[in-house]
Amino acid sequence: MSGNRKRNTSEPRDDEDDDYSTKRKRNNEAVNRTRQKKRQEENDTAEKVDELKKENEALERKVEQLQKELSFLKEMFMAYAKNDGNDGPPPPPAPPVH
Repeated sequence: MSGNRKRNTSEPRDDEDDDYSTKRKRNNEAVNRTRQKKRQEENDTAEKVDELKKENEALERKVEQLQKELSFLKEMFMAYAKNDGNDGPPPPPAPPVH
């Protein structure tokens, strides 16, 4: 036992320091890659949200236009139904759809 001297565990070895530094560096690089990926995903999501908002606005305008056209066609139908027994002029044609 006299030849076996225990090393004080509070004294770091150089290879342990290098190993720790390497692990820490790799960990920091991984964290940075994860953060960069997250930022890219957030940017992609924001772009997609903007694109979907624009598409939604266009669809809402189209729905509004179709509702107006439907209302106009109902009025024409009602006018035609009232004029069914008469030989008067037919109702005016529907406006063009854009």
